[in-house]
Amino acid sequence: MTTFSQLVDDIALELLRPDLRSTIASYVNQTIRDVHFRAGVNSPILFKANRFEELLVATNDSPWLWTIPSVTRFQKLETAFNPELGILLEEKSPRVMKGYSVEPYAAYGYYRTGESYAFAGLSNGHTIYVDYFMFPQGCKYLASADRIVIYDFDTDSYERVGGGAPLSDSELAKETNWVLQRWEHVVKEGARAKIWKRLGDDARTRTAYSAFEAARTGLWNTEPAQ
Repeated sequence: MTTFSQLVDDIALELLRPDLRSTIASYVNQTIRDVHFRAGVNSPILFKANRFEELLVATNDSPWLWTIPSVTRFQKLETAFNPELGILLEEKSPRVMKGYSVEPYAAYGYYRTGESYAFAGLSNGHTIYVDYFMFPQGCKYLASADRIVIYDFDTDSYERVGGGAPLSDSELAKETNWVLQRWEHVVKEGARAKIWKRLGDDARTRTAYSAFEAARTGLWNTEPAQ
């Protein structure tokens, strides 16, 4: 359990390198992204903690474009259901949908186009229930005076700096995420390995990376995923 900035401070203090805070911050964000890929094969993992659900409403006749919430964080569109027709929309190429077919609803479906998904066959006002996966939001290192959120180890809770209203989900998301909340030690080992490599200490790099690989396997085997 920690915040992004607190974790960066912990690593900088441990390594006695406060001058590397910005570099450590970059490595922490990179490590959080690293745990989403299987080692060796670079196969992405769809953690259920990264699933979002949304109800979309088409604002014009086919094709209707849905802009992806964040291209840099987007992983995969898993399901698209149209309740008016009672069908699951399938991902198809435009050529297939526009070609001749005797299959029912052959002209209905969706496809990726640039930073959007195009939904074909639907009419203005049709609704689409979607669920999709997103990488956690990257965090920015904040100096102590600029922080809104702090994790209090004594109360085992996230608190607003200086007190006040309860923290909102959006405020928490700027300074922490589920990986930092549940797998702080994994992120620490991964960031350590990157820092030691940058500093040219091969022995410590190997030790930290080995510990990161072992801890990351524990994360993979514990967190629910597709």
